[in-house]
Amino acid sequence: MLEQARRLVSPSEEERKKLEHVLEEAVGRVRRAIHELGFDAEVVPVGSAVRDTWLPGNYELDIFVLFPKEVGDKEVLGDLIREIASKAFGKYIQNYAEHPYVMVKLEGFDIDLVPAYRIGKGERIVSSVDRTPLHNSYVKSKLRSPTEVRLLKAFLKSIGAYGAEEKVGGFSGYLCEILIIYYGSFIRVLEAAEGWHPPVYIDPEDHLGEEYASVLFPKGPLVVIDPVDPKRNVAAALTLTQFNRFRVAARAFLMNPSIEFFERALRPPKVRIKSSVVEEELRRRGTHLVVVEFSKLNEPDQLSRELLWSQAKKLGRIFEDELRKHGFEPIWSSGWTDESSTIVIAAEVPHLLLPALERREGPPVGMKEEDNFLLKYVGSEVTLGGPFVREDRWYVFRRRKYREASLLASEVFRGQRLPSILRGRAKIRVLTEGELASLGQWALNEIWKELKKDEFFVRLLVEGLRREQ
Repeated sequence: MLEQARRLVSPSEEERKKLEHVLEEAVGRVRRAIHELGFDAEVVPVGSAVRDTWLPGNYELDIFVLFPKEVGDKEVLGDLIREIASKAFGKYIQNYAEHPYVMVKLEGFDIDLVPAYRIGKGERIVSSVDRTPLHNSYVKSKLRSPTEVRLLKAFLKSIGAYGAEEKVGGFSGYLCEILIIYYGSFIRVLEAAEGWHPPVYIDPEDHLGEEYASVLFPKGPLVVIDPVDPKRNVAAALTLTQFNRFRVAARAFLMNPSIEFFERALRPPKVRIKSSVVEEELRRRGTHLVVVEFSKLNEPDQLSRELLWSQAKKLGRIFEDELRKHGFEPIWSSGWTDESSTIVIAAEVPHLLLPALERREGPPVGMKEEDNFLLKYVGSEVTLGGPFVREDRWYVFRRRKYREASLLASEVFRGQRLPSILRGRAKIRVLTEGELASLGQWALNEIWKELKKDEFFVRLLVEGLRREQ
């Protein structure tokens, strides 16, 4: 089965030729633009395309433009890369993570142009991306089997754990390469992962002892010391959820190997959920859905994909906190984006309407906060009973500020409560389950996935467990 998987995850000769052609054309354009602009810069293609660890159907390239450190700060780098992109490709999209870069398109490929400083081995890193060309050199010198990396990437992509961006919180491509270099093969990575118990420390070049590494990196389930920068954890973006999902999936594969662990990465199942199906599921569960849509976010200018995902996840967390704070007890809350112009956040709640009364807990009797609590609620229009003492605390029955979940949603994302980047540019709609038909198909699909939490690898694990009984 693994031989079948190896063939599946390997690009065809036609794909290879196309990638090589586009990369050569893009690098040539950038070099000519640099020459014509008179810049002192070096062009270095990096990433999976040049390390031969890319998956079929992955039409993304990374090209770094290295400047001398004396050229200026990150803002200057951003200005320079925009000039180069404009001259070389005409149109570009400005992107920001921790570092300014731009994205351009060429013959169906998305190409990230990233400015950085020239850094030699052992030199101090100036910006967060300066080490990337060094990663390139390290992987090319150490990696013996790129196909093993492809297997791991496809496996992770199939379970939804590939990618270090906030959208995923999973394993980066570079982390996959380091794990294969360290353990030797895809199967050995899975065998190790099945037995991982956080925190796990991996130091491929023995830069740090585990005791020192645990002090330097006290958080995170997996710490992988960067071979080219010992002060960096390559797995810093990995969440505890994705760490444990990978452990479970590794166990499932080792117990019940299936080509599905790779096919889903390259041929993901097509899902088109109707709003009526979502509504029927909510009736079956006896719960409700509150949805907030932020649209027209690409006006007056396009927000980057990374920024949209960052805001979507942030809004989802804000919504969950506010719902819980006001007594709606959300079962889950999350946020997504179409990566163009719209963010949708949603929460499943037991009730859309709460009683007018709520019991509010006050300070312990005799504490200094007692006076303020009594002054606030005695004789107040919102007080429906009390204040009164129960055991060692003060309590009050008060009128609830928000009875309707949809009203709370409208208030939470108005004015100053909205992140500054979205203020004045977002058209906001609040929907409940009877109005879901107006949502985009992509949003309905995401809501359905959150409702059902249907993990294919859990099914395969259970099949394996039943066979062993």
